[in-house]
Amino acid sequence: MRILIFNTFYFPKFVGGAEVSVQLLAEGLVKKGNQIFVITFGEKFSIERLNGVVVIRIKQRNIYSSYINKERSKLAKTMWHIVDSFNPLYVFFIYSLVKRIKPEVIHTNNIMGFSPSLWALIRLQKVPIVHTMRDYYLMCHRTNMFNNNHPCEHLCKDCKITHALKSNFMNYPDYFVGISNYILTKHNSLIDNEKPKAVVYNGVSVNGGSKGIQHSDKLTFGYMGRISPDKGVEFMIKELAACTEQTKAKFKLLLAGRGDPEYIDYLKDIARGFEIEFAGVLKPEVFYQYTKVLIVPSLWPEPFGRTVIEALSFEVPVCISNSGGLTELHDEISTWLYTPKETYLSKLVEQIANNQQSIEQKKAHCLASAKRFDQRQYVEGYQTIYNEIKNSYSVQHG
Repeated sequence: MRILIFNTFYFPKFVGGAEVSVQLLAEGLVKKGNQIFVITFGEKFSIERLNGVVVIRIKQRNIYSSYINKERSKLAKTMWHIVDSFNPLYVFFIYSLVKRIKPEVIHTNNIMGFSPSLWALIRLQKVPIVHTMRDYYLMCHRTNMFNNNHPCEHLCKDCKITHALKSNFMNYPDYFVGISNYILTKHNSLIDNEKPKAVVYNGVSVNGGSKGIQHSDKLTFGYMGRISPDKGVEFMIKELAACTEQTKAKFKLLLAGRGDPEYIDYLKDIARGFEIEFAGVLKPEVFYQYTKVLIVPSLWPEPFGRTVIEALSFEVPVCISNSGGLTELHDEISTWLYTPKETYLSKLVEQIANNQQSIEQKKAHCLASAKRFDQRQYVEGYQTIYNEIKNSYSVQHG
């Protein structure tokens, strides 16, 4: 089957778990004998083949390119998001690309930068569309439903404007997929009830676990991801600092990921009484060699939480915040679940640090938990959806 995938970014450009998940899907579909094309953003137009996937990079067409990390004024950001909610600037270019590729199914994922108007453009080609919600872009132009250090219960005034523009295009996709029950439910009010919907959890390669923990005289708690307030990093550090002096002497915190240098300096200042290391970007296979327990302290309602299943695949048990779709990844034999409120995490860390046998007990079951998210099931789930929508579309449209 010829399948065209859209995603804002693609390897080697990474922002979060979505890029990893889309790459695993694309390459997995190639292994099943499909012809896979990806349209994504880059600094300039280019075409290359990566692990069997044809990757087409195009330049963003807006008042600036979000592909380039640069601080923008509030006015520029506002104008960018308004244009992005109903962007007509790609019409002829993308139309011609799709016409040349001749896909049998089009699968859109993160489409910030492309705009939901992309769907109307695709519909002119009479190709069935599958859309996966990997964030809250259709509701919130920040994509995370998080503002002023708190999860958003309702859309703010700014998001209501961009959401109103985007909602005009919600009837175009033929099939909607959520990466968790949580995110699919959050979007239910936007989706026509007659449209088919499904949950397909992201997948991970389960290849026998870790290559062995590098020994340390301290229990190493790890964090992997963006160093930002919505990810709960500041909350986590304050909770660890609230542990007893006796407990703090037993552990260290290793953080892997990017963050604003000034914010990282601030975090170092509030990490009182325990050892902390900001290691920058690390590959998972390196990071998990040094990590005994992963902490996922998210304050925003995570749609899924790829780091949880990655950790389990490396036989590292996880402390999971019960925020958003993260609760669906909890398995009491291999993870701990806590409420991201003051004292809850610090009490859990005290418990783990003073009963380290519990780590070994949960570690023994990590691979079994990871197999719930086996990469082959992930790819097969989408292959089934593509076949279903292709056949259904053919019957309806002849």
